[in-house]
Amino acid sequence: MSMMQERQMESPLHFLPRLSAILDREIWMKRDDANGDMLTAGNKKRKLRYLLTDAIQQGADTVITTGGLHSNHARTTAAMAIQLGLKPILVLGGDKPENKSGNYLLNHYMGVDVVFSGASTQKEMGQALNQHAEKVKAEGLRPYVIGVGGSNGLGSLGYVDAYDELKKQAAEKKVQFDWLFASAGSGGTIAGLIYGCDLHKDATRIVGVSSWLNTAAIKIQIESCLHEAASLKGDERKLQLDHLPVHVHDEYVGEGYGHPTDGGVEALHLLASKEAILLDHVYTAKAMAGCIDYIRKEIVKPAEKVLFWHTGGAPGLFGISG
Repeated sequence: MSMMQERQMESPLHFLPRLSAILDREIWMKRDDANGDMLTAGNKKRKLRYLLTDAIQQGADTVITTGGLHSNHARTTAAMAIQLGLKPILVLGGDKPENKSGNYLLNHYMGVDVVFSGASTQKEMGQALNQHAEKVKAEGLRPYVIGVGGSNGLGSLGYVDAYDELKKQAAEKKVQFDWLFASAGSGGTIAGLIYGCDLHKDATRIVGVSSWLNTAAIKIQIESCLHEAASLKGDERKLQLDHLPVHVHDEYVGEGYGHPTDGGVEALHLLASKEAILLDHVYTAKAMAGCIDYIRKEIVKPAEKVLFWHTGGAPGLFGISG
């Protein structure tokens, strides 16, 4: 049985009663933070099911990917590769830190080979990744290369499936969502949700909250994943974000990737204290800050129902202090 045929991926759909009461809106959460153990939970797992199945089919013995020091994607890729008997190699941006914490500590416990490239931008990370892949190939390994966040059309299919899953759960609970909020990091997750929504012909408005890229850059990445995913489905339409009920924002990024924001910290404390649900400061706290802002500005009307898609990432919290 291939990874894509397994049905262990379902995550719960929860109503959030206390947060709903505080914000005077009906708010639900899709809990992809609760779709597995700590090392593999989160949105990355859905995308990696497709990508790692492809790696095995291509005869790879090594999986190599990139990200920041506390990358959830890198940690999850390493964990799932180990579970499949593949060798994981992580080519992380930045410089090697003095102390191990957060996802970097988890990678250490797993015995993962970690290389620090000094890269500071997504482009530089990609270049370093490809250079290291050529190096290990010359050493006789058969590497399968996965880009930042596992975000390409193939990975996005995991979130087309996820939207199908949501529709079944929502129907069982007799709820229809007017709004869907999610983090937009490297574009693959939200591209899959957008395409899934389009395939179901839903009028749900999807809001993607960027965690690091400016609006123009993240929209390019989302559309690239969207077009690739559609093509893999035999759909040659060139879907354009500007013609869909989709809103993408960079105004909640703050000082940049991995830097907490006031709104994000408020959201993190609110969810933890009222619902005992942990957000992470890099992605989900900023996305929830955007959701709360939409509600407070009454862009989301009182009678409208909201879904927040929790993409995981809580281990990243242990990489910060305070």
